[in-house]
Amino acid sequence: MVRSLEQSVSSVSFDKQNNLVAGGWDGQIRKWNSDGDLLWSENLPDRISEILFHKDQIIVTSGLHIVALNAENGQINWQHPLEGSADSAIVENGEIYATSSVYDIEHNDFLESAIWKYSLQGEQKWIIRMDERPWFILSHKSKVIVGLGRPMSGWGEVLPKGEIINHQLSTSSPIMCGTKDSKKVLFGHADGTISTSKATENKFTESVEILQATDNIRVASLEGGILIATDTSNQEMWTAKGSPISTQAVGFISGENNTHWLTRWSGVEGNLEVRNSADGKILAQSKIPQTRTIFSNDSRVVIGSDDGKIHVWEKEMFDRRIQSDGEGATQSTSQRDALKAKLRALRNK
Repeated sequence: MVRSLEQSVSSVSFDKQNNLVAGGWDGQIRKWNSDGDLLWSENLPDRISEILFHKDQIIVTSGLHIVALNAENGQINWQHPLEGSADSAIVENGEIYATSSVYDIEHNDFLESAIWKYSLQGEQKWIIRMDERPWFILSHKSKVIVGLGRPMSGWGEVLPKGEIINHQLSTSSPIMCGTKDSKKVLFGHADGTISTSKATENKFTESVEILQATDNIRVASLEGGILIATDTSNQEMWTAKGSPISTQAVGFISGENNTHWLTRWSGVEGNLEVRNSADGKILAQSKIPQTRTIFSNDSRVVIGSDDGKIHVWEKEMFDRRIQSDGEGATQSTSQRDALKAKLRALRNK
């Protein structure tokens, strides 16, 4: 299905019931049920960059603010301004951890960042200020982890009482992105390194911009448009080159393997590429407006684009379409083979 905001889409997500929530660059946020019916619409202070679900609340970062909405009707339960832009947030052990950063245009760099902790009722517990920017925040095995830029680099473990323990890695290169599988956290670095808390996993020639992982595969988007998939032994499975990569995600299983979804933007046109994650073979592709956000779960993939459109693919319908296209291609090949046989027979007379 295709749905729409009245502005460019900046963030999309599904809750556990496959209800869709999407936020825009000017602060509009809307919720649709799993059938695509609009449930509510609300306007927040600024760009929606993160969407989280926890019980009866939807927690978002919006411009300078962190905001909690009633999941049923979209009403604002509470909101608080942070220092600089509200970048990202997670919920861990029933509490909200958020990151913020202050960017200085004159120096073309981030001057100060912070990590905040709030209760689900909006009470501020503490704030940690730092010189390094946390480029991502996630929870893994009950630990809250941030990936840090210069000057400290490395990663930080955020303790519940408002302290941060800094850990250095095998490379001093700043962390640009991060993800996790069921066993460990993976860090993508500016110098092309992919590391864990214990060792270097891989080293590429370009900066790692987006990193996705399952327990069977890691997929790295590199600066310049290179996509590389490796297995858990760090052996290259396949690679794909093209225009710069805007978004990527490991999607639902189609056939026997996960799908991988990727959008590119050349500066003039955009492309969507859907692959078999096992061998990199393209299953489907199409033109698409410039996109900046993607989200996937076990049954659906959603992509938001700059023209305000929100595109949703559902696993069963996708599988039927791929199967139908394959049968059509087989039928077309059989017809061509029959025609060639007739031509050969005529030539032999």
